[in-house]
Amino acid sequence: MLQQMRAAQGWLVKGVLWAVVFAFVLTSLYFGVAKSGLASSEVATVLGQRVGVAEFQQVQNNMYQTYRNMFGNRVDFDLREQFNFREMALEQIVRQTLLRRMATRERLTVTDAELYESIATIPAFHEEGKFSPDRYLAVLRQQVPPIVPKIFEEQQREALLAQKVYDLIEAGVHATQAEVADAYQRDNEQAAARYVTLIPSLFTDQVTLTDEELKAHYEAHQDRYQNPEQRQIKYVAIAPARFPYTGDIAQALIEDYYHNHQDEFTRPEQVQARHILLKVPSNVSSEREAEIRAQAEALLQQLRDGADFAKLAQEHSEDTATAENGGDLGVFPQGQMVAPFDEAVFALEVGALSEPVRTTFGYHLIRLDDKIEAGTKPLEEVKGEIETKLRQEREKEAALAFVDDIMVFLEEDPQQFEALAKQHGLEIITSPYLPRTGRLPDLEQAPQIVSRAFELNQGAVETLGTPDGTHYIFQVADIQAANTIPFEEAKERLTNDLKQQKSSDLASQTADDWAAKMQSGTSLEELAKTLDVQVAETGLFKRNDNIPQYGRSAAFSRMAFDLQPGASAAVHDGTRHAVIQVTKRQPADMAEFENQRQTTREQLLRQKQQQARVAFDNALRDEFQQLRESGDIVVNPQYVF
Repeated sequence: MLQQMRAAQGWLVKGVLWAVVFAFVLTSLYFGVAKSGLASSEVATVLGQRVGVAEFQQVQNNMYQTYRNMFGNRVDFDLREQFNFREMALEQIVRQTLLRRMATRERLTVTDAELYESIATIPAFHEEGKFSPDRYLAVLRQQVPPIVPKIFEEQQREALLAQKVYDLIEAGVHATQAEVADAYQRDNEQAAARYVTLIPSLFTDQVTLTDEELKAHYEAHQDRYQNPEQRQIKYVAIAPARFPYTGDIAQALIEDYYHNHQDEFTRPEQVQARHILLKVPSNVSSEREAEIRAQAEALLQQLRDGADFAKLAQEHSEDTATAENGGDLGVFPQGQMVAPFDEAVFALEVGALSEPVRTTFGYHLIRLDDKIEAGTKPLEEVKGEIETKLRQEREKEAALAFVDDIMVFLEEDPQQFEALAKQHGLEIITSPYLPRTGRLPDLEQAPQIVSRAFELNQGAVETLGTPDGTHYIFQVADIQAANTIPFEEAKERLTNDLKQQKSSDLASQTADDWAAKMQSGTSLEELAKTLDVQVAETGLFKRNDNIPQYGRSAAFSRMAFDLQPGASAAVHDGTRHAVIQVTKRQPADMAEFENQRQTTREQLLRQKQQQARVAFDNALRDEFQQLRESGDIVVNPQYVF
């Protein structure tokens, strides 16, 4: 998919690469685009090819799912509000079309062997480290919505073809010996500087504000002082427990469930063990730890001589949770204990004792009492569990059928919501007014209700189910439009904002003034005393290093390597401002260059290849925007806006 959030911008690629990129883009994009009207089943015409609703929605849904996976279930971040997925989907379709055309021009193809090899290397389709056709089909069926293998393979072939286009772009990138030497010199040159940091809080007390200034700032930036649109929601909850299933569950159904869901009843290898713990404090000296280990070894010798493990555990173990029970840890699977303990206990034979095992808690002596092999639980053991599940399924089905019946009436007339709820004894809960990113404690299982309510009209009704089978029927009860916060109400926030802005302006101006004074002969120490700030020293650092005592700052580093020793300047880095004076510049050690030549060349080549990819992507994006603005791509406004 198109990467909408690129960190890299403004890369320059010279010579042949640009010629290849723009020759391709220009000849492809203006190949000829139909200007005729579109049917309602079509989303757009892209380079003479009609884009159907199904294709468009698939690309859009895939893109939305990808972003949702990136951001997780953050209720404070509405994806559809932040990203125009319709426009992004159209851009991706155009991009795919352009890449296909370039592949055709360059006679690039993807063979069946390449396709199947690429699919076989995807870990999601593996069982026991190898590609499994059954696993492949099962994973595709589990997608929402399910993916037909033919469609997936077409998408995979498209992705491989696009990669071949990028490989072609990268193949034209080279690094000359002079470029490699320059890169090594640049990356390994060092500088040192002394500096003072000027932060806005140093100047807060110097800022005075009048009501006139606050009002002027308010009028100029009213978009910052807005109450967002808010909505009130009414909802009812229908839980499966409302429909208890009291009928019998046939033995045949229990058996069918058992045989069709064997993976639910597998039991991993488990062990039963005892231990004696001698704790080691986190700040203990090496001498004291050696004493504790010696105590553990003495206890181990007693056990080997026949002492009773349970009795010694009661007397000596410092694990208060198990000592009274003779150190019994019960039965547990692999992975439940801390790693050193886990490895030791599962390596023992039944009845064997471990050497002292060191963990973050201290030293353990372990005895393995029993080992239970992995396997499938017998039907009789899980019969009650299955019966409970089947009853719950019937209760969920009854709840869903009830909701479907209610929704039939509400779809005809949403205004029946309250009357129907009362008729069926459902408690209506009315929320406070909420913004799109708001949340309700009672709806932790279904946070999407709030954001979904913002896609409905006032009075509209919808339903949403949760994994436990509970269904919510909700209605948009009222809508409060977005509005500007009144001046008096926003005054405190206005004061803080404007004071912060003016403090930052003063810090920036002071940095510039001090830099000018230093060029006239005033020392950095004299200037620092006027604000009681400290002069710091960086020591030597390279261009891409974190700057000692200051942290990572491209602006600081860039300035330090632009100045000669003794020169000074102001550095502006967001809300942090500094005045620096370079004390030393040290060239790279070119005697070491020969040892680093190959590594430097590989790094430079990767960097230039990445620049080429970004330049190519940006060229495609720029041309897409030009086509959209000029009308050379015909779109159906019903789908793209």
